[in-house]
Amino acid sequence: MKRIVGFLMALGLAQFVALTAAERFDSVYLSEFLAINRAGLRDNDGDHSGWIELYNGGNSPVNLAGWNLTDTRTNLTRWRFPGVVLLPDKYLLVFASAKDRTKDLAHLHTNFKLAPEGNYLALVNPQGGVVSEFAPATQSPDVSDGRVRGEPAIRGYFNQPTPGRPNASGGIGFAPEIAFSHPSGNFTEPFTLTLSTGPVTNAVIRYTLDGNLPTQTSPVWPGPLLITNTVSLRARAYQAGLLPGAPHSEVYLRLATNTFNFTSTLPLLVMHSRSKDIPGPGRSAPLQLSFFEPLSGVSSLTNPPTLSTRGGFHTRGSSSSGMPQAGFAVHFYDAAFDEERKRAPLGLPAESDWVMYAPNSFDPVLIHNPFIHQLSRDMGRYSSRTRFVEVFLTSGNTPLQSNSYHGLYVLEEKIKIGKRRVNIDHLGAEDLEPPDVTGGYIFKIDRTGPGESGFGAGGTTVVHVDPKEATLRLPQRQAQLNYVHKYFQDFDRALQGPKWRDPEVGYPAYFDVSAAIDFHVLEVLSGNVDSIVLSTYFHKPRNGKLTYGPHWDFDRALGSTDGRDDNPRQWNTGPFFSGPWWPRLFSDPDFWQLWVDRWQELRQTHFSVTNLHAVADRLADEVREAQPRQYRRWNFQPRGGSYQSEMNHMKAWLSNRVDFVDQQLTPHPQLLPPGASNPMVIQFSPTSTNTTIYYTLDGLDPRLSQGAIRTNAMAYTGPIMLTTNTRLIARAHNPKMRQNGGPPVSTPWSGPVTVSR
Repeated sequence: MKRIVGFLMALGLAQFVALTAAERFDSVYLSEFLAINRAGLRDNDGDHSGWIELYNGGNSPVNLAGWNLTDTRTNLTRWRFPGVVLLPDKYLLVFASAKDRTKDLAHLHTNFKLAPEGNYLALVNPQGGVVSEFAPATQSPDVSDGRVRGEPAIRGYFNQPTPGRPNASGGIGFAPEIAFSHPSGNFTEPFTLTLSTGPVTNAVIRYTLDGNLPTQTSPVWPGPLLITNTVSLRARAYQAGLLPGAPHSEVYLRLATNTFNFTSTLPLLVMHSRSKDIPGPGRSAPLQLSFFEPLSGVSSLTNPPTLSTRGGFHTRGSSSSGMPQAGFAVHFYDAAFDEERKRAPLGLPAESDWVMYAPNSFDPVLIHNPFIHQLSRDMGRYSSRTRFVEVFLTSGNTPLQSNSYHGLYVLEEKIKIGKRRVNIDHLGAEDLEPPDVTGGYIFKIDRTGPGESGFGAGGTTVVHVDPKEATLRLPQRQAQLNYVHKYFQDFDRALQGPKWRDPEVGYPAYFDVSAAIDFHVLEVLSGNVDSIVLSTYFHKPRNGKLTYGPHWDFDRALGSTDGRDDNPRQWNTGPFFSGPWWPRLFSDPDFWQLWVDRWQELRQTHFSVTNLHAVADRLADEVREAQPRQYRRWNFQPRGGSYQSEMNHMKAWLSNRVDFVDQQLTPHPQLLPPGASNPMVIQFSPTSTNTTIYYTLDGLDPRLSQGAIRTNAMAYTGPIMLTTNTRLIARAHNPKMRQNGGPPVSTPWSGPVTVSR
């Protein structure tokens, strides 16, 4: 057994135990436990049981089947784990209650309790080897015993237990925090940096200059330090009788003289990596991100950053990952242990996960994604918020040079569950029974990523987004995976069944029709060549239906250079009426009529040519000053020879797009302005040949389900007098109207016009 040395901490709050170097932390180990639980976490019976926390510090999942926990050195197989799996960088909680439960994988209970006076505690692998242990130590009520973050060989007491989460790193019992005389930022001339621990004078500051976490063996801070070049400095305080304080990090980036005069009307972002290599998908590299927002309309690298934070990044995308200007996934971290932290860059709602989208050569107008996201939000559906930024990407300790300019990017909200993102319930490890197990989930139809296999539904592969597939495939969460698969199977059966249109047992019982229509009309407007079959997200709220959205990825849309969307005057610039589920849905005349109704409603507002052009112009004005730099940096060749020619192309494409769809549909009735003498006399403009306006005065649709004319519907022949409490609904009907080359059915009906008194 390992030899343990220790001494009591000041104030009687904790012990400080340094373990020998033989202790390893590159796999699963004991991270924290609480023996005397009087007012803390309750178990699934509502009892204040003691608990033991395990953490996987390795890079691979560990199946704990056959592993053991024990409270005695003489019986290393005291309590055996069932087949639960612990993912990397995740925690597992086991209640030390003596209830001995192993069948419910989400609520594990040992067959022993932890002794208040202190007892031996060990984790034992299937071969009988002790891989992690705690020596006996006296315990106090509601004070946990565990390992120090970043230096797990150091053991101590924690006044704030954190079951299932990282251990505390500050407060009572810890060395003080460190104050830096200068915050992170860019500098042009050398300066002197001082570090201090406030009024505490007997603390020792240890530091690193390479971005690594300082430890008790790192160099001692020598005093004021002259900063002459780019440096990533991290420091941590140590004080006798206390646990190490929280680490603190700052990055100082020296500017080369050729960057002094760089300005932009857009925010600037400097991404400083310790590694010259940009990691690919599935990996992440440490990063310092510094945002510089415009002051008086101009941003400059010589100004203080409005936000500077540690983070991580890697390349992202499928086909786009191989393009010259890579896109990035970016994560914001805290300044201590690189734990994800929510930050609010450039006025966007705070979150930790972001996407840096690089407008590529398919999108020479540079605004495709922000344009569609804006329209979706205007329609009342969540879609990623965006900000344009110009990016400098650099690494190492050399000054930031002008050739580090990496071009124009769109900072986008990553699709994930959250109050300001996809606002549905988070699915926890214990949500295994209805109604909790019913949500929330985010899925996508797309290529699978590393380690993903997805699952089959609707004739395609569906990929888990949130929670991730690796999480849902854990044995302890099998009930959630089973629920998802059964829901999709039931939806498929309902859609293909004999009562497939029935609102109670058909597809409307499983599928949010309104959200699907909104999703689809915007996809059709965009002409997205990959619509429905790639980068297509949908989600399922708790107790809710399968819901399409949010939108994603519109580089090959809106008249891009892809070629497949060249002609806006055809339905299928993309596979809008094929793919999973949609052919069957559009075989329902009522579903198609809802699509027509929504399209014609939006044409009066968000899809009007005036509004579409205005949104495009506003976004283009944002990037117009930065656009020449982007074109030069990545050798864009605009069609027509200029950025304005690309803008004109997109606007003409949109005008033709909406006109084409309009021409395929029966126009809705046009109300004439009411007369001054009697404003409730309703009149309609004359209609085209073969078209009749049908209306009702009882609030019922003149169109019956599946397209017949309601028996009490009246054909419009002249002015209509509305009486009190009357609701008129009118539609135009042209029996010769056909939609060609798109949906599998046609409708002769227009959208409705409603007037109430």
